[in-house]
Amino acid sequence: MTSNGPIATMNNSETPRSDAIRLNRYLAQCGLGARRKCDELICSGHVYVNGSKVTNLATRVSPSDAVAYCGRSLKPVRRLEYIAFHKPASVMVTRQDPEGRPTVYDAMRDVGVTADHLNYVGRLDCNSEGLLLFTNDGSLIHALTHPRYNIKKVYHVKLDRALTREDQDRLGTGIESEGQVLHAGEVRTVPSGKFEYEVDLYEGKNRQLRRMFEKLDYKIMRLIRIRFASVRLADLRPGAVRPLTSREIAALKSAGYPEKRSP
Repeated sequence: MTSNGPIATMNNSETPRSDAIRLNRYLAQCGLGARRKCDELICSGHVYVNGSKVTNLATRVSPSDAVAYCGRSLKPVRRLEYIAFHKPASVMVTRQDPEGRPTVYDAMRDVGVTADHLNYVGRLDCNSEGLLLFTNDGSLIHALTHPRYNIKKVYHVKLDRALTREDQDRLGTGIESEGQVLHAGEVRTVPSGKFEYEVDLYEGKNRQLRRMFEKLDYKIMRLIRIRFASVRLADLRPGAVRPLTSREIAALKSAGYPEKRSP
């Protein structure tokens, strides 16, 4: 990139350059997170294009433009990485915790994996366990976390008592919590467990399952995410990391990319 390239922000009368892309997509390709997160970074006023601060979300940039975030020059990541991590309970899904609690990045470093350059896909609350994906593929993060795509997640839930048929139906029809109506997909009994169920979710609301079961007066004893789209937790032990296979990566892209879902 050169520092004297063309200014990235264009008005409606200008002809878009054939190689120009939206700035949020460019930032995602640089590994800064999903496009919605990159929109927040742009609005924060910390993104510069060719030396000028940019806050216009419609800004487009081309390879000849110099893009920087917080003074750091950015270039699209060429080597994309995709890993699966079994998040243990009592570990925070964040980069830094103000209370000093261990984070998923700390937990991965404990097993010899440095993943600071990767972003997590979705979240799990502190007490929940299970499958968490990490990647520097910002476009994939966007496709797997945007509500538009209804990506399926499967959770193994252990309750304090048996789930009644009526309450199981209520999970599907919707439960109001904190001004939101929350829905679950299919609920299946785990034959080998006591008060244990598999629950499908297509939404990604904060603490969704916990809020739903609390409304129904059940206590969740253990909550584990066992599947995210096509990727399964399987026998990955708590705290362990593994790279995704090429087949898993291809299936994730097929599940979430806009061009696969557009009418």
